[in-house]
Amino acid sequence: MPVDSTDVTNFEYTFSNGQTARILNVSKSLSYTETLAALGLHNPSSSMVVIGGASKMSPESKLRVSQLFSQVLAPIAETYEITVFDGGTDAGVIQMMGQARQQINGSFNLVGIAPKAKVYLPGYTLCPDHSYNNTELINLEAHHTHFALIPGITWGSESPWLANCASKFSQKYPAITILINGGKISLSDLMLNLSVGRQTMVIAGSGRLADDITNIINGNTSTETTKDSIIQDLVNTYYPGQTSIFGITQSLV
Repeated sequence: MPVDSTDVTNFEYTFSNGQTARILNVSKSLSYTETLAALGLHNPSSSMVVIGGASKMSPESKLRVSQLFSQVLAPIAETYEITVFDGGTDAGVIQMMGQARQQINGSFNLVGIAPKAKVYLPGYTLCPDHSYNNTELINLEAHHTHFALIPGITWGSESPWLANCASKFSQKYPAITILINGGKISLSDLMLNLSVGRQTMVIAGSGRLADDITNIINGNTSTETTKDSIIQDLVNTYYPGQTSIFGITQSLV
């Protein structure tokens, strides 16, 4: 039977795979710093933010990106005790990050941040004031260690939380954002992550937004759209000082 989120706001949940995660149903009054503290994330460390998606990715690119997570990003996070922040849902590159952590038997913190009105957790009513059909909701990814389910009823509500929670957590430690593929919301994520001063790596060859950025940097775009204009402004402002490109066809070792 669903549990009213007003009764359960900070709790442990064990997924069917045995992974136990700390889940915080974030109230509107909580700050980014208070949210991290409520999740038990008290000790600052280096952080990595993963943004983007896997839409329209070719099978070859999807395999290559999956290998990037399992052979590079997850091992780096494990070796250097990096806390990883992402969107927390069981889809696209977020799913790949969770699966990579499981594949390497990782112990690093993997923190998912998502709008509470958009995700499904069996047995819990996370957003009782919002009417929705369960078929419209996305499952949480079951290899994460922490979830902050933030106020908001639309995708993109989590964007400022991802950017700012990672910055508040890392403090003086190194931090990086990884953009893979991505669309409109990822562009907002990217702008926010750059605006807080985080170094960003764009994975060229992963499709959509990541490739749009790469093409503009390389001077290969032949059309001028509003999105291209926004990307060009970002490139002019943040490349190469704060943004780098990594080609998905490059050697992973």
